[in-house]
Amino acid sequence: MPKSSRRRSLLRAAVATAALSVALSLSWPASALDGTAGPARTWASEAVPFSDANLVDAVHMGGGRTWAAGFALHSEGKVTRFQPVVAERPGPGGAWTPVTSAMAAAGEVSSRVNAVDANGSHDVWLVGDDASALDGRVYTQHFDGTRWQVVPAELPEKAQAASLLDVDARPGGAWAVGAAQIEVSRTWNEEKGIWVIESRQAGIARHFDGTAWRDVPLPEVPGDFWYLNSVRAVSADDVWAAGFDGGSPLLMHYDGSSWKRVGAPGVTDLPGQAQKLAVTEAGDVWAVGEDWSPEDGSTRALVARHDGTGWHRGAVPDVPARLFGLTVRPGGGIAVVGQTLGARRDALAWAWKPLDPDATGTGAVRGRWKDLGLPQPTPADPPVPVEGAASGVIGGRDGLTVLGTSTAGGAEPQPFVSVRTGGH
Repeated sequence: MPKSSRRRSLLRAAVATAALSVALSLSWPASALDGTAGPARTWASEAVPFSDANLVDAVHMGGGRTWAAGFALHSEGKVTRFQPVVAERPGPGGAWTPVTSAMAAAGEVSSRVNAVDANGSHDVWLVGDDASALDGRVYTQHFDGTRWQVVPAELPEKAQAASLLDVDARPGGAWAVGAAQIEVSRTWNEEKGIWVIESRQAGIARHFDGTAWRDVPLPEVPGDFWYLNSVRAVSADDVWAAGFDGGSPLLMHYDGSSWKRVGAPGVTDLPGQAQKLAVTEAGDVWAVGEDWSPEDGSTRALVARHDGTGWHRGAVPDVPARLFGLTVRPGGGIAVVGQTLGARRDALAWAWKPLDPDATGTGAVRGRWKDLGLPQPTPADPPVPVEGAASGVIGGRDGLTVLGTSTAGGAEPQPFVSVRTGGH
């Protein structure tokens, strides 16, 4: 049987409107983080019921319950299998326990879990990668309050592989976005007996209509390497997606009928990528990710906000870092998590607190950043170096829950959960 060569670099890696008004800079302090790290006693480490695993995302389930999701790694000879995992914490201070029904429902599916979201306790979604156990379709899994069910999503036409990288569970149907590897051409290599396939990577968007995941076409983006990392809906006709266009952050907007690419001066015209979105109760949309300096190749955090009139880029701490997650907080602030870069790669957690509105009439917001002093997970007998990254954060008036992964000296990644109660 002829074989085909497949390039899956990104898909298997561990990691509105057409015109907007001119983006305005948020008046945020750009250099140092405010004050010193918070007292260590404000953070508590919580035991996780999995090892050799990545925790990537968490969600409030109501009634104080929290679910966290990710994937465990199992080596079988030269093959690594991924097992979806879900854990539950019944309330603040409670113990994390496996949600065994979720893992049992996944069966023999070997896939990462890239994101989890919930629209109440009776509408929960996990999304991941394509899997051979699903005949190459993309793994997604749904909980209706009673049972878990795998609900695979079809690949685009001529796609060799695909991943859904984020999901937004909401009334009227969930949204999911990601990337697919699309075949452009194929040539038979007689000497090697294989098909040599040229492909491109392009973003995909899916909407669940109550029965199945439906493809919602995206506008063409120049180049052969672009994708969407995150999606969040303000309403049924106001949905945002963000990612990477091959060189810069990519923003797209759905107006209830079609997706359009959005240009945002000061955000989408500089090198970098957008990684995660969040929506406030007032309907503002926040985006975080990373910026790449063309001068020295350094990476800095990217933070921007859309307030209904345009995207406003925010100054950030002058620290080499990338951001993977964020949550909105009471009072209009946000908390962000990610990883510092440089000699050490540590998990980070920062908070931004708004001050008073700017008096210039530009819509700018004044505020202050603070390093929350996230403690670094340390294995009992660590080889060196130990690398940490925080990938998800959820919070409310009772504090923050941060989750992520640490890796020591090339060993298998280990998950961690840290909880910070009270404070800014």
